[in-house]
Amino acid sequence: MTHITLLPGWALAPQTLQPLREALLERLPDVGVDILPLPAIQLSSLETDLSSLAQQMKPGVLVGWSLGGMLAVQLHRRFPEHFPRVATLASNACFVERRDWAQAMPTETFKSFYQDYRDAPEKTLKRFALLVAQGSPQARQLVKALAWDELEAEQRLHALAVLGMLDNRVALSRPLQPMLHCFAGQDALVPVAAAEAIAALHDASRVVVHEQASHALPLEQPLWLAAEIAGWLETRHA
Repeated sequence: MTHITLLPGWALAPQTLQPLREALLERLPDVGVDILPLPAIQLSSLETDLSSLAQQMKPGVLVGWSLGGMLAVQLHRRFPEHFPRVATLASNACFVERRDWAQAMPTETFKSFYQDYRDAPEKTLKRFALLVAQGSPQARQLVKALAWDELEAEQRLHALAVLGMLDNRVALSRPLQPMLHCFAGQDALVPVAAAEAIAALHDASRVVVHEQASHALPLEQPLWLAAEIAGWLETRHA
């Protein structure tokens, strides 16, 4: 294990993961840590988009936040030898509820958000920032710390559709190696109930919850996350 790649969430810039990168470098000084922006992705070309993303990345551990975590799981499923280990941060198996996966965002809420972003992207991003930080005692500072990626509004809309459609339950139940899943107890976007549901998918994977944190977990609790990730990696290689 010589390299970790961090993937941000939907619409979020790579620098939002810089606090976690610095915490990981301090905790694991012999390991390289990169942050890669999420590329433009869409449902009609998802296989090609994921292959292209994989080619940009060094082999090693993937750590993904929200949509970045869901894509990390998909990359592990397709390229398990290249990305044998995955840790997800505030990332659900299905971001939007399914008939047999209720621990997710209600369908109508997601449809409304999708429509709002299509009609008024800048206004909706501001509301999204509030949702990311909701539940944190430092919500105001976290909102100010959020930065947006460089994608066009239409590209973000395509990525939002991917977020709404991805279903990682099979991939999470059959990983090549056990995964680490980190959740936040006050998350307004990924219900904390998803933690128990994901734990039930694969007994050997590790699931941890920071009870006081929001969806902005990497910004809010980088030291806790770095300790959890490092401990998990060190245990796997003991």
